[in-house]
Amino acid sequence: MLSAIVLAGCSSSRLFVEHDYSYEGHFKNYESFNFLECEFVDSTLLCSDIQDAIRHQMEARGYRVSNRSPNLLISYNIFRSDLRFRGYQQPVIKDWVVREDDDATYKRIDYNLDEGTLMISLIDAESYQVIWKGYASKMMRNQNFKNNYFKGIVRSIFDQYPLMATAK
Repeated sequence: MLSAIVLAGCSSSRLFVEHDYSYEGHFKNYESFNFLECEFVDSTLLCSDIQDAIRHQMEARGYRVSNRSPNLLISYNIFRSDLRFRGYQQPVIKDWVVREDDDATYKRIDYNLDEGTLMISLIDAESYQVIWKGYASKMMRNQNFKNNYFKGIVRSIFDQYPLMATAK
């Protein structure tokens, strides 16, 4: 019975969550954010659900929304078909931020992500470079789109981003 439970927990329908980040990010300097324009023309409700969930996660980390000169811009997208995506294996982000090791390397990993992958990108507002990207795949296999559906998915993605805003 125990092995059946373990095997069920390893099912291919489980949410796959991963992230990577840029060594060009100035993670110690970010304190504010705002969103880029929502691109889901077919559903403003979808935009507000995802944005609310992201806003909650960012504010829980001490970041504040700013309409004037935010440090970070946030972009997100749901891919409507399967995709091949290049990710990277890297040092734990929290450890890297402490050391800022210029000799750290990326190890390329190619992923096959399922239809419905949610990708959230944090973009340095000054350089316009993506400095962190988190993504969740296999989320569309659960067709239980009730209120706050994306809240748990966004939280799972942001569990990969343990950094707090800087206080200035």
